[in-house]
Amino acid sequence: MARPKNYERSEVLDRASRLFWDKGYEGTHLAELVDVTGLNRFSLYNEFGGKAGLFRAALQHYVDGLAELMALLEHAPLGLANVRAFHRAQLDLGFRHGCFALNTIREKHIVPPEAWPIVEAFTADITAGLQRNLHAARDAGELSPQADPDRLGTVLAVFDMGLLSYRSLGADPAELLPLVEEIERLLV
Repeated sequence: MARPKNYERSEVLDRASRLFWDKGYEGTHLAELVDVTGLNRFSLYNEFGGKAGLFRAALQHYVDGLAELMALLEHAPLGLANVRAFHRAQLDLGFRHGCFALNTIREKHIVPPEAWPIVEAFTADITAGLQRNLHAARDAGELSPQADPDRLGTVLAVFDMGLLSYRSLGADPAELLPLVEEIERLLV
């Protein structure tokens, strides 16, 4: 008879996410994961298959936790208001170490390969959401008829990645708002 779990999976993933986010994949040691999560090595391997599996699960948990942010790109009607709301919401997030998903991009050569599709899907979802809103904005006359929503959406996604990475330097969100506003002015 199997012993019942004496831990909450989402709590374990929250703790592991914060550790991986703070220290990166390579900088996080198994002993630290055992300590932070409260799991013993056997439970960690049994539940997640080890450090690599825990990293993948923690990254997916983190991305899933950004659903509210991503939903800002789906509000009806689509358009520039959603793009503005998305940018401002990013500034309000406490990303003192950048974004866990984007930090994973910088560690691509180190992180487990099975984690990479999570990052690819996340960044593709952001880009597609921005592009949908920019298409709607062009159709509604908020953007020039000559604007290329697909290209602009990619530019904004790259800007967002840089913005979140810049936050890890300790930039105050209030200092970054004028940069966001400048990018938004370029759209119209």
